[in-house]
Amino acid sequence: MNHLNDDEIAALGALLDERERALKSGVHEHVSRLLEGGQPGLTTPAGDAADQAEVGLTREHENLAVVRDVRELRDIEAARERIAEGEAGICVDCGEEIPFARLEAQPTATRCVRCQSLYERTHAALPEVSPARED
Repeated sequence: MNHLNDDEIAALGALLDERERALKSGVHEHVSRLLEGGQPGLTTPAGDAADQAEVGLTREHENLAVVRDVRELRDIEAARERIAEGEAGICVDCGEEIPFARLEAQPTATRCVRCQSLYERTHAALPEVSPARED
């Protein structure tokens, strides 16, 4: 079922390993900064409202970075499962082969370029529309 040869599967595995190491290191750094108060004011009360807002934004940024990295770690785990099941490089939408060049660029890709483009167009976040104000 898998169109990838053994060398391509090994290369894909190595790319996933490398990315996983980088992500785990990044998560560790973000969490350490949050827990150890690596940013001034993170563990002590900030001065004025502007300082408090800056501290809040810094914490939010660190938290969002952790969430983003954990999501990608889950994608890596799923890619490894697809490799183990012989389904790596098969588009989840159309069932066609995902070219190895795409997998080299995005080892966790689950869609071919055509299906990914369609997915992004149909699932794009629409801008928030606020109700008209009556003055």
